[in-house]
Amino acid sequence: MEEPEVVKCPDGHLHRAVYGLGPYIADYPEQCLLSCIVQGCDGPQSICCCHELSRAFIQSLTIKELWNDYGIVDGILPFTAKFPHADIHELIAPDILHQLIKGTFKDHLVTRIERYFEITLGKRAAKEKMAEIDHMYYHIF
Repeated sequence: MEEPEVVKCPDGHLHRAVYGLGPYIADYPEQCLLSCIVQGCDGPQSICCCHELSRAFIQSLTIKELWNDYGIVDGILPFTAKFPHADIHELIAPDILHQLIKGTFKDHLVTRIERYFEITLGKRAAKEKMAEIDHMYYHIF
């Protein structure tokens, strides 16, 4: 990731190439896992924006302060910590399609249907109906 490598490109010519990493698309739990932060830490102090800051915090704070105040898991650095010119904190991009599907389908539509079944069928029958739908859905896919 620092030294150019001579490669033959599709245009037929030889070029010097330096490889790097591009955006990493992930949903929120995976973003937390990859950047080695505690899920659910959303305050301004918990935002860790680079490897150098993570290292400085790990060296100067207690395990409790790291976890509670900054959302950092002690002693663990992201996999990109030793890569030159690659910081996972800068590379992570949200998975917009996943968020849209989850938000629209799971959080909104399924909740509404479940509530409708509870009102029209009663709690027990609604639970059975939802189990039947789940079984059909997972059986198809």
